[in-house]
Amino acid sequence: MEKNMRLVIFILIIALTMSLTSTASAALNNIQKGNTVFLGEQGLVLANNVFYSSGGAYDEQLAYFAGSNPAVDAPEYVITPTKNDFYVSPFTFSDRLGQWHSYPNGSKNGYVSIDVVRPSLDLRLWAFRAGGKSFDITNGKIVKGEALDFRIDSNLYPIFQRTGVVAGDDGVDIKVRNQVGATLTALIDCAGTTVSVVNVHPTTQQFFLPAGTVACVWDTGNDQYRTGSYTIWAECNVNGMKDNLGSVMGQTVTPTLSSLKSTPTPTATATATATNAITVEPTTEQTAEPVVTETTSTPVPAETTPALTAEKTAVLTPKVTSQPAELPQTPLSSITLLVSVILSTFILAVFSKKE
Repeated sequence: MEKNMRLVIFILIIALTMSLTSTASAALNNIQKGNTVFLGEQGLVLANNVFYSSGGAYDEQLAYFAGSNPAVDAPEYVITPTKNDFYVSPFTFSDRLGQWHSYPNGSKNGYVSIDVVRPSLDLRLWAFRAGGKSFDITNGKIVKGEALDFRIDSNLYPIFQRTGVVAGDDGVDIKVRNQVGATLTALIDCAGTTVSVVNVHPTTQQFFLPAGTVACVWDTGNDQYRTGSYTIWAECNVNGMKDNLGSVMGQTVTPTLSSLKSTPTPTATATATATNAITVEPTTEQTAEPVVTETTSTPVPAETTPALTAEKTAVLTPKVTSQPAELPQTPLSSITLLVSVILSTFILAVFSKKE
């Protein structure tokens, strides 16, 4: 009886582990013929159709031809990739961007395997106005009560068109760091709904959250948001590209957004003044007198969310029921598997002693 119980517990642990790890898995690394891949991506799985196969001839290599003719000329560079763990190494590919052909047979037949591209990433802030009158306020003053949206300007959208990609897979993360140093992963929109701003999957070169068209994603007038500076930026670490390239401004991370301390109400023609934080100004402090613009410098945001003291936590949570969600920053990883294995080993050892 005890042996059967041990077996049941062991099976349940394994099933739980598989369930957790399958949640963390994604198809972002599945590469088909002609797909765009980006510098710094690693762990890519090259499908069979990436390599030319016809009449018994099957290629194993990829070749770069620069400006020469793949049909008749010798390649400039040839690699034999690891098909189940392909790394778009900056060392190899930075100076060899563009089309790579299957080699040696595919190149003679114009068979393009992959297109290597350098990532590009920028973030714009928009003031939402119903009726099609929304406008770019990236360098404008933010008055408390303003309805805001984010626009991701990027060439990364082909990643999210790969076969098998689903919502919840890694994506572009927008980071909003408030005046007490907490990084928010979700915001409250004008309907009072919590909207995630991480793992965003842009489908076009210019993509508005949450679904592609400009909307109210952040209601700065909500009681959860106190007056003060909010530092905002975006980053992308899909398939480890930021880990491998580093925090390269305009590629894997964006500059922090700037704000203008001038008019009490944002206008589409506001003049840009460089600072490095969005300042949510209270409407009760508006004045007709000229306002002196202060320029501050904020370093590139750190990778980890700052730890909150008890005092900061109290400030962040005046209303527990509507506090913006702190969503997970990363998917489950091999740590989950390791913990499960240790747990199962411990349980088996306990039962063995009982015998």
